[in-house]
Amino acid sequence: MTLAGLASVPFIGAASAQSGRRLRIGVAAPATTLDPHLQNNGPNNALATHIFDSLVINNETSQSKPGLASSWRTLDDTHWEFTLRDGVKFSDGTAFGFEDVKVSIERATNLPSSSSFRAYTRNVKAVTPGGAPNTIVIETRTPDPLLLNSLSRVRIISARFKDAPSGDFDAGRAAIGTGPFLLKEYVPGSHTLLARNDAHWGAKPAWDEVILRIASNSGTRIAGLLAGEFDIVENVPAEMLDRIKADSKLHVITGVSSRVVFMGFDFGRDVTPFATDASGKPLARNPFKDPKVRQAFDYAINRQAIVDRVMEQQATVAAQYLPTGAPGTSDKLKPTPFDLAKAKALLAEAGYPQGFKLTIHGSNDRYINDSKIMQAIAQMLTRAGIETKVELLPWSVYFPKCNNNEFSFFLGSFGVNTGETSNPIVAINATFDAKTGMGPVNFGRYSNPALDAKLKQALPLLDDNARNGLLAQASEIVFDDRAILPLHFEGLILAAQKGIEYATRADQYTLAMGVTKA
Repeated sequence: MTLAGLASVPFIGAASAQSGRRLRIGVAAPATTLDPHLQNNGPNNALATHIFDSLVINNETSQSKPGLASSWRTLDDTHWEFTLRDGVKFSDGTAFGFEDVKVSIERATNLPSSSSFRAYTRNVKAVTPGGAPNTIVIETRTPDPLLLNSLSRVRIISARFKDAPSGDFDAGRAAIGTGPFLLKEYVPGSHTLLARNDAHWGAKPAWDEVILRIASNSGTRIAGLLAGEFDIVENVPAEMLDRIKADSKLHVITGVSSRVVFMGFDFGRDVTPFATDASGKPLARNPFKDPKVRQAFDYAINRQAIVDRVMEQQATVAAQYLPTGAPGTSDKLKPTPFDLAKAKALLAEAGYPQGFKLTIHGSNDRYINDSKIMQAIAQMLTRAGIETKVELLPWSVYFPKCNNNEFSFFLGSFGVNTGETSNPIVAINATFDAKTGMGPVNFGRYSNPALDAKLKQALPLLDDNARNGLLAQASEIVFDDRAILPLHFEGLILAAQKGIEYATRADQYTLAMGVTKA
């Protein structure tokens, strides 16, 4: 796409960053709700972080820092004591305290949503007042070495909204937090307008107001930046970097993300809806339950070509959830080499010498180059004998359908913000169980008793070496079985007006609190 033909993005209001009052951010993917406990995905979490605080805060390198809890200590293997920050108030003037924490953890656990935050709260047994003033004790069912990181994902709401429906948050009635910004206006799919919370307990942001405008089309986002209608934009396509660098008023901001992009299979149905015979009739059996078919797909995908041509080398090929050497990874896992002949042979061995027809699904406005990735994979599968077509959906439509296990072969992604592998394996590959919080984003409904048993061994261990050794074995189970097919790790590229700086984050959140004026 050339920039010459791009339309300028409309802009709300006249104040600009140059006046020091309003920051204008071009956001690549829309949030689907303001309810901080409803749907666990990057756009939702990033937006919620502006309005709501958590007990523990993840900084830009995913390290745990004090939030609404000013300090903490372990009392024994299953009891943690947190000291709550003094003098904190919600934006409606009510005081923050123990009951708000208890209600928030319980709501995140019990809200009836299969993509809720139960993965982070499932191990919490009880939240009780501590022995000293302004302290609370969180008891876990088993020792939990990642409790601090888990608590950073649970935003604290006012206890009086414990029974509020999600619609009350979206309407602003319940979007009452202790965060650095106050909600002024939320128009789903369009924009969110925020005002600085001058009563916030932490460092005050540089901006009086922030508007986060959805500009899902990358060309529209960059056109808005070039026209001076955005101060900073996220998810800059590699092919537009030269144009940005050539403009003396702009600069590029790069960083390293923890996001892995992958393809997922439907394991949950005996007949999967989008794999059909030549006449378009669904196949009598789900081909993805056959390991040979999954292996064939794995060998049919040329990951290096995707990185080189689609991502323009702004990504690295992935073989597991984190680069080899990170905690919980296995040095036995290597990227699957592209081998078209092997892919065809495996399909024939599985009983599909002529292949079959397949519709694959992905978003068109969520991940970097998601549409192009899907088109490339469709071409690769077609060469292997799978007559493939692509159906792309806006993120706001795609995510709920993916969450409902509606697809046969689909695009997914996960930001591994714990720096180790238990978080993604529990979320994506553990057998889905809404009651226990296991597999909350296991959209393909993969289930492997051997993996579940290995996780049961690993998760309670406080000994890092022992836990990571078992997690490495769990990683081998996941990727040897092709529970998902990893593609690549995304790079992180933003662009901004000169004088606007940003500290990039491993979780890829674009937070107004991190944007400063030089």
